[in-house]
Amino acid sequence: MKLGLSTYALTWSFGIHSYLPKSQITLPEFLGRAVELGYQGVQIADNAHLLELSSEGRHELWHKAEDLGLFVEIGARGLTPENLKTHIEIAIEAKSPFLRFVVDGPGFEPPLVELPELLASAADECENNGIILAIENHDRFESPQIASWLDAINSEFLGICLDTANSYGSGEGFRETIDTLLPYTVNFHLKDFVVNRQPHMLGLLIEGTAVGQGLLPIQEILEKLKSHKRCQSVTVEHWTGLQDSVAETISL
Repeated sequence: MKLGLSTYALTWSFGIHSYLPKSQITLPEFLGRAVELGYQGVQIADNAHLLELSSEGRHELWHKAEDLGLFVEIGARGLTPENLKTHIEIAIEAKSPFLRFVVDGPGFEPPLVELPELLASAADECENNGIILAIENHDRFESPQIASWLDAINSEFLGICLDTANSYGSGEGFRETIDTLLPYTVNFHLKDFVVNRQPHMLGLLIEGTAVGQGLLPIQEILEKLKSHKRCQSVTVEHWTGLQDSVAETISL
């Protein structure tokens, strides 16, 4: 498995909604950071404003990545037919072996009953283009539900981008999510976290932390991924909590 850095590791540097840095990091700068930090590649996801680049700008980015010796993976959000087609084309340009997709997106949240047909159609489209579709477990989708869809479709061009923390949004603990979805995993989002009781003692707060300083049994997970032999890469992400300012958050 290869080790990559996600644009979601530096989310605040790319800007979040109204929380904007004085100077947003550019994608060429992001590639440089990945090299400085010793990563083998990058995953450029939907938070990185990739669609704002011209075709020429994207090709310059792929050439820069190649010159730096970095592999590139592409991530997207909102699994509409049009958005899938657009990102398949980008993934082909970037020589990305798979396409990570969060199903839901702005203005797009399909009913659960429509998901099997949607995923099957998307997997067929990816197979026609020689790219694996890696669906990320995300919030409202429960892991057994996702696994049942993949089992029914049974396509080698459909797999999972396994995120270690997202499924708390559906009421699952991380062990349940990992144990259920690990056999289908094409890409692993390594995002460590802690769960702390709030100062008033009423409720728990899930927060990101540096890799290796949280609850994840990282070595155990990596060994299991190796044994299943389907996972192509491990991608580091971070949930960095907002500090007193955006600048302090970026520094952290």
